[in-house]
Amino acid sequence: MRKLVFILMVLTFWLLLMGASQAQAAKAVTVGNKNFTEQYLVGQMMKQLLEARGFKVDLKSDLTSMALRAGMESGDIDLCADYTGTNWMIHLKREYEPGTDNNKLYERVKKEEQKNKFICLTPIWNNNSYAMASWPEFARKYNITTLSDLARLYREMEGKITTFIDFEYSTRPDGLPALQKFYSFKVAKAELKTGTPGASLIGLKEHQCDITMVFGTDASIAKYSWHVYADDKSFFPPYDLTPYVRKEVLDKYPEIQDIMFRLAATFPGGGKKATPETVTECQKTWQELNAKVDIEKKEPGEVASEYLVEHGLIQ
Repeated sequence: MRKLVFILMVLTFWLLLMGASQAQAAKAVTVGNKNFTEQYLVGQMMKQLLEARGFKVDLKSDLTSMALRAGMESGDIDLCADYTGTNWMIHLKREYEPGTDNNKLYERVKKEEQKNKFICLTPIWNNNSYAMASWPEFARKYNITTLSDLARLYREMEGKITTFIDFEYSTRPDGLPALQKFYSFKVAKAELKTGTPGASLIGLKEHQCDITMVFGTDASIAKYSWHVYADDKSFFPPYDLTPYVRKEVLDKYPEIQDIMFRLAATFPGGGKKATPETVTECQKTWQELNAKVDIEKKEPGEVASEYLVEHGLIQ
C-alpha cells in the first residue's frame, strides 16, 4: 500500500513538473534587433525582461532595417523596437510633414500599423534621429551651424567636402539622396565614403572625413564635443524608439504590453506625452548607455542587465 502511495506521489509530481515545463515552453517569443549599439541594447533589454517573466526568448540580432521589418511581416519575428520616423517613411511609405512633433507622429504610426496587425506599445522618447556632424573646428572655420549653412558650403565647394555615411543611409528614402534634394546640395562622388554602422564615427574621430553621419544618441557626440548641424528646415522626422508586436502574439500574451510599458517607464518621459525637455533628457540617457558599449567596451548584454537591475526590473 505504501509502495502504491509512493508511486502515485512520484507520478503526480512528475505530471505537475511536465505540465509546468510544457506551459513554460509554450510561452515563447522571438525578439529582433538591428545592427548598431542602441539596438543591441534594447534587444537585450527586451530579451532579459521577458525571460525574467517566464518567456523563452529567441533573439535574432544584427539585422538591417529591411530584414527586421521583413521578419515582422513574415511572422519570423514577434516583437522588436523600431523608430517612429523609420516606420512612417520607410515601412509605411508615408510622406513626412515638417513640423510634426513626436507625439503626433507616434499616434499616426500607431494608427497605420494597426492596419498591418502590428500593435505599437509605449514609446521611448529618445529621438535617435539621423544628423550630420563635424569637429567643432570645421564649423567655426566656415562659420556654419545649420544644415542650410552646410548645404550652402557644399554648393560653394562644388561638393568637395569629404563625407562619411553608413551604407544603408545612402539608399534610404530618408537618407542622403533625399537630404541632398531637400537642402539643394550634392556631395562629389569622389568625396563620399560609405561603411558599416559605426564606421562613419570612426572616420570622423580619426579625421578621415570632414562631415559624418551620426545618430542623435551616439556617445561620440558628447565625448568629442562634435558639432551637430541643426535641421533648421525639419527634414528629419522624430525617430523615437518604439516597441511593436504582432497582434496575434499580443492576443496570446497580453502581458507583453505591461512588460514593455515597465521598460519604457524607466526612461525620461516614459508613459507620458513627449516634451522637448524629456526628449533631450532621454537622448542623454541613451548616449550614456551607448557609451558603456562603444567607449567603455562592455558587452550589450552586460549593460542591459545592469540597467534593468538598477531600475528594479530584474534581480
